[in-house]
Amino acid sequence: MVLTCTDSGAQTFVVHKNRRTIHVVDDDAGIRDSTQLLLESFGFRVQTFSCAADYLESGLVGVADCALFDVHMPGMTGLELLELLRSRDVETPVIVMTANGEHIVERMIEAGASSLLRKPFDESELVGQIDAATAQSGP
Repeated sequence: MVLTCTDSGAQTFVVHKNRRTIHVVDDDAGIRDSTQLLLESFGFRVQTFSCAADYLESGLVGVADCALFDVHMPGMTGLELLELLRSRDVETPVIVMTANGEHIVERMIEAGASSLLRKPFDESELVGQIDAATAQSGP
């Protein structure tokens, strides 16, 4: 962040745009779209997928700086997707999203998720978890 002063003495904050790529896999179009808009407003590049199958077929698996997977999706769940990626040695940091996730915490940790994000979430929580997940994964 850069602090600048205007001629009137007022301070203006300029936020450097963040160019990390985030993949969002969620079957709820409203969540997908609002998360994309929010992350793009912070300068992230965002690609969204409506289900695990679309993500797996995209050719983009493993190229994001971080991924957000919803737990409850038809077909393959977010946890199953995470477990599949880890079995294929894909090490992209993954944040698991759910409205009700206490019952999955142990499995999520065993699968190698970076964190659990409870819906509804606020922007600072989302960006903070992405920052923490990408910092853990190295440069």
